Amino acid sequence: MKIPGGMKMRKIERRYLQAQAGTGNTLEGVAVPYGNLSHVLNDRARPYRERFQRGAIQSDNSTLLLYGHDMNSVPLARVGAGTLTLEERENGLHFSAELPESRADIIDALRRGDLDGSVSIGFIANDDTWNNKTNPAVRTVRAATLIEVSIVPSGAYPDASGDLK
Repeated sequence: MKIPGGMKMRKIERRYLQAQAGTGNTLEGVAVPYGNLSHVLNDRARPYRERFQRGAIQSDNSTLLLYGHDMNSVPLARVGAGTLTLEERENGLHFSAELPESRADIIDALRRGDLDGSVSIGFIANDDTWNNKTNPAVRTVRAATLIEVSIVPSGAYPDASGDLK
């Protein structure tokens, strides 16, 4: 897998968020809510909660929208193609993606509520801090490279939302 910016290969981490379905093919929402704590995460030796510092996320033209983090499938959208846009706002990194009409299965599942609009991010943390004095510990991501945003069945950040328009 090509890593943006020629970075050293590091583990891609994934976090799950919430978006909501509408009636069109454009999925919009918050990919990374700033300052909000995640649910308790258990992908390390000790449980923790996580938050992203405002402005922590960097992306480039290779950033993708996927279904279920499947890097081997055809992307649903891509920044470089103009079908995925990312925008810094006060409360987080917003995204807008034009879903392909050929993926009526995903669009219909979002409209029907079979997929509840949850989205997830795959990122590489470049700088973080930990507060291990709390239970669970709290990780603050201060800099990260966004690899992909995925449509998924379940989310980790309860305060993120969006619409299919």
